[in-house]
Amino acid sequence: MSTPAPNKSFRIAKPADVTYAVWDTTRFETTSDAWVAVPGAEIDLKLGQGRPSLGAVFVATFSAETLCSAPNNNELLKATVFFGDQQAEPLSDNHRYATARGNVEWSSHTLIRTARFEPELALRDVTARVKLKLGKNPDGYGGVQNWVLKIDRFNL
Repeated sequence: MSTPAPNKSFRIAKPADVTYAVWDTTRFETTSDAWVAVPGAEIDLKLGQGRPSLGAVFVATFSAETLCSAPNNNELLKATVFFGDQQAEPLSDNHRYATARGNVEWSSHTLIRTARFEPELALRDVTARVKLKLGKNPDGYGGVQNWVLKIDRFNL
């Protein structure tokens, strides 16, 4: 039996220093069981000397119409947000965003992820990117359309 990860939390006592948003109506589908970026679902973020802050907490919200399908209804579409090469919290091998079921139809789903970067002088690229991947069914596919990515930045 595995031990669950400890709960992590933070208190937000002020409005976000900056809120970023990007959206698109374009349909994107994948059959990959490796993380692939949703085209356009990214926000350029930098930390370090000469940037808006040396450190920050980012809260990402991603909402989309999504679809997942497989001939035997045994497939799932996973989704998460990466900041640079760091996967946002909560970390899991089970980021189920949509599941294949019966008659395939688009439905709306939302996820929230967070990342904290301690202050450092060195320039860091922590660009936020939404990524998707499927389970292991070779005949499955999944995708998103009419999506919105919003990032709230809280400078440290």
